[in-house]
Order: sequence, then structure tokens, then C-alpha cells
Amino acid sequence: MENVRKDNIIIDIQNVSLTYETKKKPIIAIKDISLQIKKGDFLCVLGPSGCGKSTLLRIIAGYLKPTSGTCHMQGEPITGPDWHRGVVFQSPTLYPWMSVRKNVEFGPRMKNLSEEDIERIGRHYLEQVDLIDFSDKATFELSGGMKQRVALARVLANEPEVILMDEPFGALDALTRVNMQKLIRDIWMENKNTIFMITHDIDEALSLGTRVLVMSKSPGKILKEFKLDFTYKAKESKYGRVKIDEKYMDIKEEILDMISQR
Repeated sequence: MENVRKDNIIIDIQNVSLTYETKKKPIIAIKDISLQIKKGDFLCVLGPSGCGKSTLLRIIAGYLKPTSGTCHMQGEPITGPDWHRGVVFQSPTLYPWMSVRKNVEFGPRMKNLSEEDIERIGRHYLEQVDLIDFSDKATFELSGGMKQRVALARVLANEPEVILMDEPFGALDALTRVNMQKLIRDIWMENKNTIFMITHDIDEALSLGTRVLVMSKSPGKILKEFKLDFTYKAKESKYGRVKIDEKYMDIKEEILDMISQR
């Protein structure tokens, strides 16, 4: 593993494994994973279904405790969920009885910030996801893509150190998905966020990630890491899309071969 400044490492995972106990037999979800997430990373994780991607995310989030190994955030053990690690799921987990604005303001309100700060933070992130004109709408009135933007704004409003995304665009139609990819890239660059995202879509991973990890079939291990700059090139393009060149296709084919291994 490359040498990095310790104060640049936000998440440090060392030799982490997790086994689920079932009535029939134990199931090893992930095995001996070591990984460091550095400040400013946009890290995407790919792998076949059932390889333990979501298990790894839930360990980082603090929802699951590894069977063995350690998971630290900025030197402290992760012992449970924490607002410093915001999670965006595939299905937006919004409060339907609250307006768009109230959903986004929920986190800052729970921190007992002043009304002035709560309103300022809510407005800022609603503007970032281009929903300021829908502030007083009920969430059930929104489209799927708009709901996911509210969910993203709500996580951003907590200003977490790391944003964890579990296939956040998987349920969206193709055009909305491309627009959401451009949005999250723009926000990541503007805010200098650190993002850990799970996806099944190789093109999505290549077009967003500065680092892409490929996991093996169960029990999940890290097969290979790719360090990429396609996302910066996409930012420079007129429509925010990656240019599909020979290098891109070679990497995509290599990843397809790894994921398809039986």
C-alpha cells in the first residue's frame, strides 16, 4: 500500500472479515479486507452480486461490527452510526410527513443549531441539488430523481467527513441517472467531499471514481484497485460525460473479465 500522510486518512480498515451466522452454516460475506480511504477520494466499489459490497459499507457506516479485523475513523474505532459518516441508500429514506426543506434541515436541527444557521444550511444544500423552488413541497409529490436529490441534500446538510452511497442511482431511469452522476461529481468537486460509493454499473464507476475497487465473488476480497482520472475529464466536457477511448475500454474489459469469473 502506498505511503500517505496519516492525517490524510479518514477511514482505515485492516484485515476485516465478517461472517453471518445462519441456521444451516456460517456464511463468510467478506474476508481479510484492508483499505484506506483518504480525504478527497471518490472511491467506487464494483463486484458480482452477493460479494459483500453492502456489508463493507455497513461496517464503515457502523451498522455492522466485523467478526475480525479493525475499522477506524481518524484513529478512533467505529462502534456505531455517526453523523460524521452520512449514508445515501438506493431508496430515499425521507420523512413523508415533512416538507423537502424540513427533511434537509432535520440533521442541523438535531444538532441544536440556531434557527438562522439551520435555515442557511438548508437553503445552501437545496440550492446545490437545484431544489430550492421545491422547498415547501411534500416529498411524495416528487419524482424518483428529485427524491434522491433531497436524500443527498439531507446527508450533505450534516456536513459529514465521508458520504457512503449504496447504489444511490440504481433505481433511476437512464437519463436521470446520468444527470445525477453529473450532479454528484459537481458537488464532490465543489465541496471537496470524500465519497465511498457502491455500484453495479462499471461505466458509472469509471466516470465518477478516482479509485475503483473490484471485489471477488463471495467471500468478498479486493481483487484489484484502479486509480483513474476520467471524472476530471468528464468535468471538463460540455455535457459532463467521459470520452470513451481505448484506455477506458481496456479497463472496462478487464473489470468485466474479473467480475465474470466463476
